[in-house]
Amino acid sequence: MSVWAIPFILTAGVSLFLATIIFVKRKDGAHFFPLFLLMAVMIWIHGLNGIQEVFPAHLIISKKLILIGEVMLPVMIGLVGFSLLHEFSANSVALGRGWWKIIGCGAALLAMVILGTPDGFMQVNPEGEIVFRQPEGLMIWGFIVLASFVGIFQLERILQSFPDPLRYRLKYVLIGLGGLACISIVQAFHLIVVSVWRPEDVWAGGLASFSSLVIMALGLRRWRGPQVVQKIQVSHQALYASLVVVCVSGYFVLVAMVTVVVQQTDWEVKESLGMVLMFLAVMGLVVAMLSRRVRVEFLQVVSRHFFKAKYDYREKWLEVTETFSACQDVSELLNRYLEWLGRTFGTSRVTIWKLFDVDGRYHQIRKERRRRKLTENDRSSNVSEPIPIPATHPLIQQLKKNQEPVLVKGGQRTAEDWREFLDITHAHVCVPLVTDQGRLLGFCTLSQESVHDHYDQDDLDLLRAIAHHVTMLLIQFELVEERSSSAKWEAVHRFSAFYLHDLKNLASSLSMVAQNAAQYGSNIEFQASAMQTVKNTSQRIIDLMGELSRQANESNLSGEVPTEPVDVNLLIKDILAAVNGPECRPTFSPGLEVPVLQLKREAIKQVLLNLILNARQAIQGQGTIDISTAYDGKQVIVELVDTGGGMSAAQLENIFQPFKSSKKNGLGVGLFQCKRIVEDHHGVIHIESQEGRGTTVIITFPVESADNASTSVFGVSPVGVEYDSRRNK
Repeated sequence: MSVWAIPFILTAGVSLFLATIIFVKRKDGAHFFPLFLLMAVMIWIHGLNGIQEVFPAHLIISKKLILIGEVMLPVMIGLVGFSLLHEFSANSVALGRGWWKIIGCGAALLAMVILGTPDGFMQVNPEGEIVFRQPEGLMIWGFIVLASFVGIFQLERILQSFPDPLRYRLKYVLIGLGGLACISIVQAFHLIVVSVWRPEDVWAGGLASFSSLVIMALGLRRWRGPQVVQKIQVSHQALYASLVVVCVSGYFVLVAMVTVVVQQTDWEVKESLGMVLMFLAVMGLVVAMLSRRVRVEFLQVVSRHFFKAKYDYREKWLEVTETFSACQDVSELLNRYLEWLGRTFGTSRVTIWKLFDVDGRYHQIRKERRRRKLTENDRSSNVSEPIPIPATHPLIQQLKKNQEPVLVKGGQRTAEDWREFLDITHAHVCVPLVTDQGRLLGFCTLSQESVHDHYDQDDLDLLRAIAHHVTMLLIQFELVEERSSSAKWEAVHRFSAFYLHDLKNLASSLSMVAQNAAQYGSNIEFQASAMQTVKNTSQRIIDLMGELSRQANESNLSGEVPTEPVDVNLLIKDILAAVNGPECRPTFSPGLEVPVLQLKREAIKQVLLNLILNARQAIQGQGTIDISTAYDGKQVIVELVDTGGGMSAAQLENIFQPFKSSKKNGLGVGLFQCKRIVEDHHGVIHIESQEGRGTTVIITFPVESADNASTSVFGVSPVGVEYDSRRNK
């Protein structure tokens, strides 16, 4: 046996083995029958090649039969791909049965022509090689190239479209089929160029086919037909990329065929002319692929002829959601909307118009113009800002009435009301941004220069859906803005209540001075103390008014107050000097070695003053108030104990709730404000009280975090600071 026959015998044997397995699995799915036919063609081709090597007689007849198998091979590969798509895909429109009927009929016609001719367009040269006559040989092998490319396209689309685990099960089968198609393409290209069917080329093709069949065998091993029940939807992007590959491949095949025809002429410049043709072909392809209009029209052709709908609405919705999800304000939303319109519809002009409440007219607030040639009638290049459109304009009335995209008709282009607007925008469609209540917030316009077809219903449906989404986002931003303004006013009112409470405390201090003046007015020491109290109180009132004014005008209403070193013992002594009176003289026991803390002096002063005044009101001149400080190595402790009437459990439950007070004329913000200020310094305020047994207030400031107090008086969560109830004792 000749060594040249070994690859063919191996390939035919593997094909027979796979055909047996496929025949056993034939009931698992309709796709097994095309696979069985493919294996039969492989047995036919390589079995005849092996027989021809062993028995070289009747060379032309055996080659005719082999050539028929070579013509049918790409048809079988494509038929396998179509059967897989038909069974497992939800979309069987693209490259469906009609295509393969045409290709199959062409293959059958070629097979009959080859079989009907005595020599099959072949002859044997003196070296014993098979030579094809021209142009018949070019026609046969050109058909094989084109059919093989279509088969590869089918397989590539399957590999891209099928998800795991289906892709995992079919991967090696598809790779093997693609390998067989590539072998056919390479052999066909070689025979187009040299027109000689050499034995060594056939031998190499046999080895390559054997390798592809081995890969297919590995794939069939993991294939479980009954488990594969998943339906697949081919995406637009996958189909678009696949068609680009097929078109480019077909383009180069056509160029190669033209070049071969030129090479067969007797022209003296045929070699140079062939090189020029290849160069021009490559340059033309580059220009076409970089052309925006070609890309847009190609996308439309794919959507129009290969899918029922022009757009993959699921993909578009995900794209729009991703585009608008990160928008922080109205300006960013409109910018992204403008960009999305231009990118999606390929128009040269896009504008966005918005209603201004100040004049009730619609102003152009966004525009996008792409590069293009200017015409004599183009006035948009000379207009910096178009004239706003009044609410009485026919376009506005039509948008409000229909609440649908409006296509600009030919008669409207000549109307006086429309002429200036259309000269600026070149609008072919106007899309309203209208709320569910019929309020027209604005509209956008799109030109039609880059697309010669009119906007169809798919375009209008997509524009309507996205415009509704953008309108909802605009309303949300309006609500957020209104809520932010309301929050600012609410904060101003809340701060006003806090400061009103502080003013009430300061007024109490002045009232005590006035009451004591009747009895101690002639006392020089009292006069000095009273003047100092009045001075401090008036300054504090001025500071409070200034701070309230500043916080009302700032966007950040929390207000930033710097900290400063504060000696708590000295601060308490200053407060007591201002509030001491004949009927109430709190006792103060300063702790030893109490460290200086980084505090907001005025804020902490207001806390302590508020607590002392509360204790004074609680004892009603009949009890005592004891204040003490201490340092335990980790925190500074301020303790205030009064012997007043105490509080009930219900009062304690709501003690820190704002605007809830047990006092007749109380505002209910004092202790709430105290708690927020203490927590702002990472401290803890603790209150214990029982009816008839007085009240104890303990404030702790951790030393290690006292210098890291927040720069905001409000809005800081407290950190945990342990409190030992035995300190009361």
